Amino acid sequence: VLMYFPTLALGQSVLVDGRFAEWENLPVAYADASNDGGSSGIDFGRLWIMHDEKRVFLHVEVGTDILVQDENTVRLYIDTDLDAGTGLQVAGIGAELIWNFANRDGQVRLGGNTRTVRHADVGFVLSPTMTTSGFEMSFSREAEINGTPLFSSERMRVVLRVGEPNGDQLPDQDGGVGYDLSDEGQPLPEELIVPAPSPFRSRVLTMNTLQDGLLDNSRKAAFGRIIRAARPDILCFQECFDASAGQVLLVVRSVIDPPAGRTWRTLKIDQGNVLITHFDIVDSWDVQSSYRESAYLLRSPEGKQLLLLNCHFRCCDADDKRQEEADGVIAFLRDAKSPGGRITLDDDTPIMLVGDLNLVGERRQYQTLITGDIADNARYGEDEAPGWNGDQLSDYVSRQPRSPFAYTWYSPGSSYAPARLDYILYTARTLHITDGLIMNTADMSEPEILRNGLRAEDAGEASDHFARYAEFYWKDPS
Repeated sequence: VLMYFPTLALGQSVLVDGRFAEWENLPVAYADASNDGGSSGIDFGRLWIMHDEKRVFLHVEVGTDILVQDENTVRLYIDTDLDAGTGLQVAGIGAELIWNFANRDGQVRLGGNTRTVRHADVGFVLSPTMTTSGFEMSFSREAEINGTPLFSSERMRVVLRVGEPNGDQLPDQDGGVGYDLSDEGQPLPEELIVPAPSPFRSRVLTMNTLQDGLLDNSRKAAFGRIIRAARPDILCFQECFDASAGQVLLVVRSVIDPPAGRTWRTLKIDQGNVLITHFDIVDSWDVQSSYRESAYLLRSPEGKQLLLLNCHFRCCDADDKRQEEADGVIAFLRDAKSPGGRITLDDDTPIMLVGDLNLVGERRQYQTLITGDIADNARYGEDEAPGWNGDQLSDYVSRQPRSPFAYTWYSPGSSYAPARLDYILYTARTLHITDGLIMNTADMSEPEILRNGLRAEDAGEASDHFARYAEFYWKDPS
């Protein structure tokens, strides 16, 4: 039986960021029976569906932790024309779109033709990149395949299946989960702009420069326009492997002046991370000499101190290495908050960690950074919350200018979907973040591009990572 469910937004908008609190306030499209997942371990739970004028969003529970883009047999089938006689016949629907999560691709069957597609072809966005028992995704309602619209009806039907024998199916009965696209759904996001810097706040920017991009003459101008538009007080760059601190400093000096009476300072103490700031650099530490983790004690013009970590964790399948990197950060912060050792901070000194953390494997690494739960206690010592007084670190999530996405990495030629890889973690009791943006220039309106002296292609030309900034001020922790 085909059923259509209300899409009442209740003022709640979906942001594809790997965190699902907003979905709990939306109607559940289907609740699958529990303990019917078979031998795969994947047992579908609740499914939510939402849309706006441009996109369809889905959130599904799978009952066990999986790495969505690797080593599973979950398939998504969407009947986009509401005709069971077209597309692939499966579970009582005719699916025009079939998405294979682990293969990181899909098939589109339109007009009797079948075409293999990847994320860029259908506007597919997925989050999180880490192991998870639930995930959210989005497809573009404006996608066209060989000039034919993919979503040609105001209604659609959805089926999820596990490929193993006796694997789970959602819904259990044939006919799919129906969804109505005819109303407006959730509103399109209001555009976020880059505000003028405030004399009472500070701004930190982080960006992976993609293989020494700041030295690449074909990309240097794009970097310069992005830096000038962001106007940060602190710049943290990653992947400056061959670039010296002095070379990076020359690029920054050529595009942006420090505040009156201040001077740009620079430091590079590991294999690839560079700091530029007009704050005083009181001290610095190479957190783990075999990794790309730098720590700096900074002092603002007003005399406020900040412990800043600029990190670039190992990529891809290096789960063990990333866990060592996360464990080492927590051990360093434990030392910093205790008398003696390599570093001793004043009580309640704010802490911020930024950079490309490449959290694309086990969620354990993220949990270590947030909570201080070290995996290898024999090597890295006792667990300890990274903030003061037992506080965890807060994960500042910002979005793109006009889209409900939090991804910071995008490579249209890669099989991997856009990903949130670049993080800003901080002690919320001592710092307050008031504003932030993922500077995807292709997502900015033309007036905003012109106002900031940017070009729409700047972000894509500069790097496969977007620059992120956060504007913050010091809080009284009492």
